[in-house]
Amino acid sequence: MNEYQLLTFLTIAELQSFSKAANYLNVTQPTVTSRMKVLEEIVDCELFQRIGHEVVLTSEGELFKAYAQKILLYMTQAKEISNMTKAPVIRVGFSPGYCYSFIVELLKTIKSMGNIDIQVIEGYDSVDLNERLLAGGVDLIFSRDLITENADIESEFLFHNELVLLLPSNHPLNQYESLQLQHLNQETVISFRRNSQLWKIIDEKLLSVKGLTRIDVDNNEMLLKAVANNIGIGIIPKLGFNHVDSVDITIRKVDAFLSIPNSVYAQYRKNPHITKIAKKITYAVIAHKYAQL
Repeated sequence: MNEYQLLTFLTIAELQSFSKAANYLNVTQPTVTSRMKVLEEIVDCELFQRIGHEVVLTSEGELFKAYAQKILLYMTQAKEISNMTKAPVIRVGFSPGYCYSFIVELLKTIKSMGNIDIQVIEGYDSVDLNERLLAGGVDLIFSRDLITENADIESEFLFHNELVLLLPSNHPLNQYESLQLQHLNQETVISFRRNSQLWKIIDEKLLSVKGLTRIDVDNNEMLLKAVANNIGIGIIPKLGFNHVDSVDITIRKVDAFLSIPNSVYAQYRKNPHITKIAKKITYAVIAHKYAQL
């Protein structure tokens, strides 16, 4: 008994015709007939009977159909054994708020582990990343929203990714030792994906600021370039900024933003091949973050 015989059997059962099955499988009708003859000899019973112009399953054929489907599934899964012993592949999802230099440095760290194939995925926001993880589209994510009450997901708190204000290096606000919301009156604020859950919280804080002009850009790197060119001031999580890449920008804290919760969680699927790698990557993220302090 082989997969070709089983596949042919199931195709005939579905199409109720030897000739249609032959056309569908792109083989000759004698080939289909021969496969079924051998299969019936193996199981020692008739699997089909003719009723008019149609071919239908016998009672024995109906019983065998469920077995055939399971056997084919097991055969397909068995073929994955060789892939499971090869270098593991892990799909890592990041929030778009991380600066590219941070991700590049992290990938260098992961690469040093050796024998790991990595796919980096940028989610729209933390909600999107969580949904992808639950759906099996990614294996490990770094997000601000904690997935709870799911036995298949492991979650670990990493650190607080505080929100900061980015100013052009020659901006007048740099003269103040401490910045309050009223200092932002009449400023142009540049945001990145303002319709995200995080920005809804930021906007609630900015309600008291007068005369704001808004610019929303498509990505974090564009925001950094806009600030560096004196187009406006930016508000981003701290991990979205890298001092080396943006020498024309200063980073400042605004007291009102410090109370906005923006924790970073590492969350990954519980899997023998994923858990060990996920923990190594998580420790690399923590090490890189604190190395920048």
